[in-house]
Amino acid sequence: MAWRRSVYFIHRYLSSSAPETPPPTLYSFLQPTIFAITNTTPPPTTTASTPPQRQQQSLLTQDHIATLESTLHRSLLADDTDEAWKSFKSLTSSSTFPSKSLTNSLIAHLSSLPDTHNLKRAFASAVFCIRNNPRLLDFDTLHSLLASMNRANAAAPAFSLLNCMLTHRFFMPFSLWGPILVDISRKNGSLLAFLRVFRECCRIAVDEKLEFMKPDVAACNAALEASCRELESLAEAETVIQTMAVLGVRPDELSFGFLAYLYALKGRNDKILELKDLVARFGFSNTPILSANLISGYVKSGNLESVSEVILCCLREANGEDLNLSEQTYCEVVNGFLKDGCFKGLANLIIEAQKLEPATIKADKSIGFCVINACVDLGFSDKAHAVLDQMDAQGGAVGLGVYIPILKAYCKEYRTAEATQLVMEISNAGLRLDAGTYDELIEASMTSQDFQSAFTLFRDMREARILDLKGSYLTIMTGLMENQRPELMAAFLDEVVEDPRVEVKTHDWNSIIHAFCKAGRLEDAKRTFRRMIFLQFEPNDQTYLSLINGYVTGEKYFSVLMLWNEVRRKISTDCGQGIKFDHNLVDAFLYALVKGGFFDAVMQVVEKSQEMKIFVDKWRYKQAFMETHKKLKISKLRKRSFRKMEALIAFKNWAGLNAGGDLWLFAVLPTFYSVIQKCMIILVVVVVVVVNNIVFTVYGAADQMKGSSCHDTCGAVAVKYPFGSGYGCGHPQFGRYVRCNAHSSTLELSTSTGVYNITSIDYTTSTLIVSDPLMSTCNSMQNSGSFSLQDRPATTPFTLSGDNIFVLLGCSTTSPLFDPDYGEYGGFCDTRGSRSRVCRGMYSCKGVTGIGLPQNAPPSTCCVYDQQQYSSSAIQLAPYMILDLPKLQCSSYTSIYSFGGSQGDPMKWRFGISLQYNASSYPSPRCNDCETSGGFCGFNAGGGLDDQSFACVCRNGKNTTTTCFG
Repeated sequence: MAWRRSVYFIHRYLSSSAPETPPPTLYSFLQPTIFAITNTTPPPTTTASTPPQRQQQSLLTQDHIATLESTLHRSLLADDTDEAWKSFKSLTSSSTFPSKSLTNSLIAHLSSLPDTHNLKRAFASAVFCIRNNPRLLDFDTLHSLLASMNRANAAAPAFSLLNCMLTHRFFMPFSLWGPILVDISRKNGSLLAFLRVFRECCRIAVDEKLEFMKPDVAACNAALEASCRELESLAEAETVIQTMAVLGVRPDELSFGFLAYLYALKGRNDKILELKDLVARFGFSNTPILSANLISGYVKSGNLESVSEVILCCLREANGEDLNLSEQTYCEVVNGFLKDGCFKGLANLIIEAQKLEPATIKADKSIGFCVINACVDLGFSDKAHAVLDQMDAQGGAVGLGVYIPILKAYCKEYRTAEATQLVMEISNAGLRLDAGTYDELIEASMTSQDFQSAFTLFRDMREARILDLKGSYLTIMTGLMENQRPELMAAFLDEVVEDPRVEVKTHDWNSIIHAFCKAGRLEDAKRTFRRMIFLQFEPNDQTYLSLINGYVTGEKYFSVLMLWNEVRRKISTDCGQGIKFDHNLVDAFLYALVKGGFFDAVMQVVEKSQEMKIFVDKWRYKQAFMETHKKLKISKLRKRSFRKMEALIAFKNWAGLNAGGDLWLFAVLPTFYSVIQKCMIILVVVVVVVVNNIVFTVYGAADQMKGSSCHDTCGAVAVKYPFGSGYGCGHPQFGRYVRCNAHSSTLELSTSTGVYNITSIDYTTSTLIVSDPLMSTCNSMQNSGSFSLQDRPATTPFTLSGDNIFVLLGCSTTSPLFDPDYGEYGGFCDTRGSRSRVCRGMYSCKGVTGIGLPQNAPPSTCCVYDQQQYSSSAIQLAPYMILDLPKLQCSSYTSIYSFGGSQGDPMKWRFGISLQYNASSYPSPRCNDCETSGGFCGFNAGGGLDDQSFACVCRNGKNTTTTCFG
């Protein structure tokens, strides 16, 4: 054939003589060796005779052999692997083999098991049979064994098995083992080992004329890849090509691609020209595979000019079509240029490529996009911008595809200010982004609370005449609402309200008014309300409800009266169009007007509610009246206004306050409840004091009578001095804080804010870990209480260790933690760098829903306090913890004392509060002698606060002042 003559690069044939092969080994993974591998040469004879006993042990009777084979068969059917293996070893140890079916069944069974140990057994059994009785083995059995080795990624035994087969002339069809060996070689990077097996296989196929041993084109390509990419040898590669010709294996595109890589690496341009001609004669076009391999070879050799020439030549020959080069190829190009700092060369490549690309090419298919995208994928976003600057310096036109990868990188890294600046450059260049890119950038800006960048991007989006503005508009409004920035919402709404592409509705104004009222900024809310009406947006019931609630909070009842007059006028003139005059609005007006004393307006609301058949619960307004106007005298109203008197009487008649008895009852009810409450508090205090005295007396007496109440463990925690398991044990300074709970067998720490479990104590570092049951973790988050070591820090023996990182979760944005000018708490939070990742890690947990936040919520409501960085902070958490969550306006807290070696996985973080104590501050010279005698160090529990002298608590029930030896 003509193609055989074309690929004969060298003029020598492979030798048909079999090389001397050393005996195979079973590799170190099989230690200890199950079957000893004997050499093929006979051992030297010795004059010593074999002992008779050994000869007898090696011989088995037919009955014994039949029994072992029967046991092997039953064990395989019952999946009793160990028993089957024992029977097989007993048979083979006497040079006896099971039947062919049993042998193959055993090896197939062992190789099908998932553990490595049984795979070793299968391998050893196969090697043993190949060496001693290969006729027992089926090809399918060895194929299954090799497939199992491939799944286990065991390259060494797979090559060992193949070498054993070839050495002992056990020729198995290449199609059964070749693809498996190629696959396992690629996965383990052992193509050179495969090349040696390939040579031997080809020799056997030629010399023995065994057609079934002939490798296929995939195996030939693997050998060619080893020659070109690993050995980088021209002679070896041409040998493989000539072997393919001898065997009649037709090369494919991959074959020529590997040769192209090697020729480019060696700088053999003459060979490359011959290769291109040969590719054309084989009927292959100038494929991307050939181009990609040429580029890889030139990059590795450092010939960057040839890299550019190949890419530009491909563009000329593509006639406007996509080059179809892989991302890996572009990454190699970028690494090659940037390794030497050749920004100019990379910029020149993009500029020249843009000249050859058609105007209709998609942005994400251009060379500029692919090159810059590779920079970003490799983590070189700053260098990608440097390439962009170099293109500007050379005066080259920059296509949109060059900008997009950098924008996406900035968006992913939340570098929104730089992204916004780049968008301005794009717009100034006359290019236009799509709505999706703007949406992603605006969402990233709002997530990072870069509101000005979001406004700038939205303004540029409007100027670009993009029709779909709804998504970005909603993103900005929602983000501002979540961050409680109503003033920015109002300014943004004023800017876009006249744009017909933006659909502004009443509920947008309601959101701003509600946020102003919630923040107590009533004048801003009123100003927004007027602006809303001026722009002809009709207020609805939600508008008035927000204003009424805000006015009531600020005690602006006259403003509520003005609102009622406006609502009443609208209801009378246009039948309340746009206003849902329902129970909620009636209730809000009645409560506010009663509190303000505008009873005339109250009766107007009542009349309107009766007219519209709206149910009204009078009890709430009775209570509001008694709280505010219980000292109001009708005689005083008579002097002021007869109309007000009539309105008051009408309200009392309607509310049921006209009877004197009822009025007296409402007047005395608050006083009566107050007296009852005080009596109950006094009663509870008395009971608690009495019970505490009884408990103290009983426990004190028990400690005096029973000295063996001290223990050296509490549950799984070891209890050593200065700690004790109960009152009277350990040092008296710790006795009031640490005690073992006998019911739950847990060591507990008592503070002014509660009782907490002690999970571990490290006596070498004087550190203990405390667990707060209400503290949040990644698995479970809940509303937490306050935490404090002691109301008077000077008296507590514990301090916070420097390992704690306190995280406050679900904090209000109005919390003093985020206000740098707010007294002692100002500038308390650290949300920079790794600490911001702590917040993102906690909010990525599923348990965050327990405090009312969605998973992956923005970390703006999270506060991190690192003691090692802020130990001198004004809040002074260290060294004594005083954490008042209600005052800090936070829902929960947690403490992380270790990341568990994985800062990126919050499930592995260790949650708890690490405390330290100074053991050297509480010495007791008699304690060592007491513990040596088998006692426990303690103190006189019955001596009161004035007498807490040392006591040695013995196990026999006696307390001494010396030792338990007497």
